[in-house]
Amino acid sequence: MHNLNAQAVAHRARFGRGLSLMASSVIALAVAPNVLAGFEYGIVTVNASASQLTGAGYTQVGTTFISQRAGDCFVNGCFTLVGASGVLPTRGFIAFQFEDFVNSPTYYNGMFSILDIDYGSTGLNRDAFIALINAQTSFTGVTAMTTGQANNAQGTCSFSEWLSPSLANSVVVNWQPDPAPATALGLSQEFVIGWDLDSALPPLLTGSGLGLNGVYAVPAPSALAILALGGLVGRRRR
Repeated sequence: MHNLNAQAVAHRARFGRGLSLMASSVIALAVAPNVLAGFEYGIVTVNASASQLTGAGYTQVGTTFISQRAGDCFVNGCFTLVGASGVLPTRGFIAFQFEDFVNSPTYYNGMFSILDIDYGSTGLNRDAFIALINAQTSFTGVTAMTTGQANNAQGTCSFSEWLSPSLANSVVVNWQPDPAPATALGLSQEFVIGWDLDSALPPLLTGSGLGLNGVYAVPAPSALAILALGGLVGRRRR
């Protein structure tokens, strides 16, 4: 019995090392984009329209989310975090707009999205996924980072200071939409972020439990603890 247990432990150790080696090779394999109908799609895509993403087989999560002014600091760009949680498609997108947006050049440095990823048994982790996304920055325009690194243009509002603790290990992505949302009453233009997490995996890791538990969007925050989660964030499954 002792020998059988030792063999099982050794087998699990070899299996774990195998997954780690496969995961290490993913970064090299996932740099190239998916080219569909002449358009380049990355692990995260922000320069495609909702109709383009739908036509490419992406699933829209929710309808168009509306981010509202949050507290008195809306004059500096504070707006509510919008998005969805739950068991979400690994190839999908959300669309969002801002109501009565104020673009503060002091704090604004683009749009941010928070991806609450469950890595399953892929052998990947947050840092590996950040590296995968950043390997595609040259054609996606998207930069990935940790919640501690994500901040506004002044460096005065780290995401790790106001996000729910359940999102502490999330991947945060940042991009500069063109044109940027302008200060104006009414609804802003629609912004779209799409993701194809499965494209980061080689065939050997397909079906290894990669999942998405939540996706949220917000402009650069200007002050601490102002952005309302509105009950969006559920308990993480691990």
